[in-house]
Amino acid sequence: EYLTNEEQEIEKEIKALDVDSSEVSSRLFKYLSSDILKTNKLKYAKNGQDFQFGYKLDDVPQGNQRELTVHFITPETRYSDSEIAAQSMGRDELRVLLGRDKRLLADLRLLLKTAKYTKQRLNSGTTASMQAILQAKQVLNADREKELIERIRQAVGKAQLLINAAEITSSSQDAVARVTDGFQELVSRTYTNLGLLGGKVYPEQQVSGAVQNDPGLFSAGNLSVLASPGAEMQSWITSQTGLGEQVTVKKIVDRFESKPYGWDLGSIEVVLGWLVGNGKVALSVASNPIARTEAATLIRNTGKQQHTVVAPQKAY
Repeated sequence: EYLTNEEQEIEKEIKALDVDSSEVSSRLFKYLSSDILKTNKLKYAKNGQDFQFGYKLDDVPQGNQRELTVHFITPETRYSDSEIAAQSMGRDELRVLLGRDKRLLADLRLLLKTAKYTKQRLNSGTTASMQAILQAKQVLNADREKELIERIRQAVGKAQLLINAAEITSSSQDAVARVTDGFQELVSRTYTNLGLLGGKVYPEQQVSGAVQNDPGLFSAGNLSVLASPGAEMQSWITSQTGLGEQVTVKKIVDRFESKPYGWDLGSIEVVLGWLVGNGKVALSVASNPIARTEAATLIRNTGKQQHTVVAPQKAY
């Protein structure tokens, strides 16, 4: 009742405006990924390795998808808590339940409607008084956006975390720390063979040391730490070769980067270098055997990995 007729008319027109649900989702995704979490990878505390993840909102993928997923369930989900838990079974994802405050997305819609309306009207030529009202609306909308991001941040900080129908506890109220806590559990449950590397991440600079069997390059003091992951990789190479498959360095990388391993590129290359150095496997390119002196450079060359063939060393 304190609004002028002109202001009342604008209010009605804003509320009557249509906003597509995909616009709402993409804006919420932007807030979560760019303003709150600000990343698409998180560190696994046990070995310091970064793991990339994809985002989902209410079962809809947002942006690039990865093997691991952080799945936000919004207040407008049509499922009950027990249904949300049941649907998380058997998936490599951390579900983050943002509560049941329906006003959160209602206010986000109003934000988008106001932005759309003021932009359209200011571009179409208006009276001076109308222009003043629209500009005031834009200023208010900018404040509304800041407040909304803060509310979403708090919702993430209090969110229930679920993996495989089990609730994950976190004492943190900070949005990033809470999601990171849940992510630790997601990594350890998904990559059950990550521990074969003994809690270490090997930089690719150590490939040549592994090929040359140089114990001085390894902080552990000897190369025996690579025996366990090496045996795992050798076993896979042997089984694939036995099935008539041609194993390339690229295929090895793809296999051991994915579950149940989750090894990083440097560690995969170092383990392969150890196999070469111990005479367990031999490398070749276009059927030409590769000398051990050239092996490290070839293993590290990502452009040549798909052409470098790895085969079990023949016993003579």
